[in-house]
Amino acid sequence: MIDQIIIQICKKGSIYDEIIENFIGHKKEYKLPLISEISLSYLENAEKIEKIYEEGWFKYYFLNTVRNQLFSSTSSFYKNNRIKDFGTLEIPDVIDDTTIEDKIEFEEKLDSVLYAYTQVRKNWFDNEMFQQYYTNGLTYRAIEKEYGVDHCLAWHNINKTKNKIKKYLKVN
Repeated sequence: MIDQIIIQICKKGSIYDEIIENFIGHKKEYKLPLISEISLSYLENAEKIEKIYEEGWFKYYFLNTVRNQLFSSTSSFYKNNRIKDFGTLEIPDVIDDTTIEDKIEFEEKLDSVLYAYTQVRKNWFDNEMFQQYYTNGLTYRAIEKEYGVDHCLAWHNINKTKNKIKKYLKVN
C-alpha cells in the first residue's frame, strides 16, 4: 500500500503534486529532492502512513509533512537543500545612532560580563560547553556531534553557567 501512496505523490497533476507546486512556487529545482525526502520518510514509517491513509487523514498529514520539510530547520530536506532566494538584494543605508557614550557603556558591560565569567565556579565540562557555544559559535546540535553528549545536556550546562554569571553580576 505504501508503494501506491508514493506513486500518487509522484504522479504529475495529482492533488499531492499540486500541494508541492504551491509550496515551492517558482523553485522547481527543489521538487524532486523534496519528493525524495518525503518518500524516504514515509518508507521508514510505512505502517504509520498506511494507518493515517486508511483513517482518511493523509492529505492533512501530507500537507504538514511538506510544510515541515520546507520550513523546519531540523528537517532532512531543509538540512540537505538550503533554500536561498537571492533575487534582488538591496542593501539599506545603515545609520548608527549610537553615541560614543553608548559604545563605551556597552564595552564596560561586556568587560564586566567577561570578568564575572572568570570569577564564577565552573568545572571543565561547563567551561568547555560555554566556550564552544559563545566563543566558537557552535550550536547545541554541533556540540552534541563534536563531544558525543546529548544536546539537552549541553544546553543545561551552558544555561547553568550563564545563570551563575547573571547572579554574580547582580550581587557585585
